Amino acid sequence: MKKQVVGETSPSGRIVYFDLLNICACLCVIFLHANSMVHTFAYGKNWVLALAIECVFYWAVPIFFMLTGATLMRYRDRYDTRSFFRRRLLKTAVPFIIWNLIWYLVLPQENALSVRGFVSGVMSNQIVSVYWFFFPLFGIYLSLPALSWLADKRETLWYLVGGTFVLQSVMPKVFALLGMSWNGELIVRVASGHIMFVLLGYLLSTESISSNKRKVIYALGAFGLAFRFIWTLVVSEQAGSLDRTFFDYLGFPSVLYATAIFVWFKYRDFSSLKKHAPFLSKISACSFGIYLIHRPIMQYLLFGFMGISTTSVLARTIMPPLYYLALLFIVYIIKKVPLIRKIVP
Repeated sequence: MKKQVVGETSPSGRIVYFDLLNICACLCVIFLHANSMVHTFAYGKNWVLALAIECVFYWAVPIFFMLTGATLMRYRDRYDTRSFFRRRLLKTAVPFIIWNLIWYLVLPQENALSVRGFVSGVMSNQIVSVYWFFFPLFGIYLSLPALSWLADKRETLWYLVGGTFVLQSVMPKVFALLGMSWNGELIVRVASGHIMFVLLGYLLSTESISSNKRKVIYALGAFGLAFRFIWTLVVSEQAGSLDRTFFDYLGFPSVLYATAIFVWFKYRDFSSLKKHAPFLSKISACSFGIYLIHRPIMQYLLFGFMGISTTSVLARTIMPPLYYLALLFIVYIIKKVPLIRKIVP
């Protein structure tokens, strides 16, 4: 079966909404990490704003995994598996190790520097906590050579996504709300964890979705966003502490919201941006580099050395876009330097 991709493409064949999703998701990540005060409950207008920011921008990580599926599920159409792993190694694994080493040497460490300490720090995400994202990503890369054989088995893939959504995203939350125990071993293991987003991204990107179905998806996405915000706000206020029931990417509010965002971008008319596709592509290509460097600089320079308060409204609303632009410039410059550009591919 020939893949079907709905969405504006540039003359070079790039899918415009993929690049736009990538850019916006990167910006969302910065909003989330500048908004750390949401994790310390202190009821008031400022914390409610923090919760709103958290909920509105929460779709970033699921979208990154969905884009991975949309762009790599059919890698066999372009190159063999050996080339696939070589590309993933050079584009993600090598920069991941290099930047872990850079931050390990630059940032303050509790214990003396050592090979054992470095390896342990990498594997436990203690050097840069937000690098947790790479471990499920690497697991996805290891799974794709097998999953890619199912690219034309759409009914099978929808079964995997549907079964995983029910058993992983819905039932554990429903049982928790009812005060009952759910056995987490009851899952569709082939598609468990973030693999669900990978398959979902591929399916949504290659399927024509009717207007009526899109309306349902948008309604469910709005429900997921509103439900998470209202539930967390009300229950946290009642308990006097942060309720983290829906502070995970695999819960149904997150899945519904991210799906709606993906479909919305897919079906927007971006024809006016086709002429800017090369520019958008260059910005999108900087997202990985921005992710690699944004958190330590934010934590130790902006909120540390410069003393910017994590409770500042401006720091959580105005600063993230400005910070993104600054990082974009830094990464773009690094990508122009021959000897070091490979560390931000």
